Amino acid sequence: MSETDLLPLAQTIHQDLAGLSDLFRRRLLNDRENREATAALHEQLGWMRESLAGATLRPLLYDLVLMADRVENAGEDDTGLAASLRLEILDVLARYGVHRMPDERGRFDPGEQEAVGTVETDDESRRGTVAMVVRHGYRMGEQLLRPQRVRVYVCGR
Repeated sequence: MSETDLLPLAQTIHQDLAGLSDLFRRRLLNDRENREATAALHEQLGWMRESLAGATLRPLLYDLVLMADRVENAGEDDTGLAASLRLEILDVLARYGVHRMPDERGRFDPGEQEAVGTVETDDESRRGTVAMVVRHGYRMGEQLLRPQRVRVYVCGR
């Protein structure tokens, strides 16, 4: 083969390689866009699932929280039925991601707690801290289902 015969062949091979290189780049970009779109859809699906579960289950779970309160406040009977019912209700709530907030006696947090009363103190360091939990608060995952009702220390005058 002569040099003049090889030149068109080389040009054809060059064009084919350029076309394959372009196709490869486009497919890589397309794959990246598909991965990003899939990740965004998974995130939206998770958010929708949580929203739907919250909207559907939240009223039922709140009613179970109220039942647990009533059973706990009913007092203990001789058979231990009230304590058993309370534990079973709390177990059902836990299976759906609802947990009782811990009874911490730290600073009053209006985002998590509802002040329903005050307790006077002469100790300035206690001012604005939780004196006692009146009613338990509950969380459903990261969402507040019901705030704690607390009494807060205030300085006596």
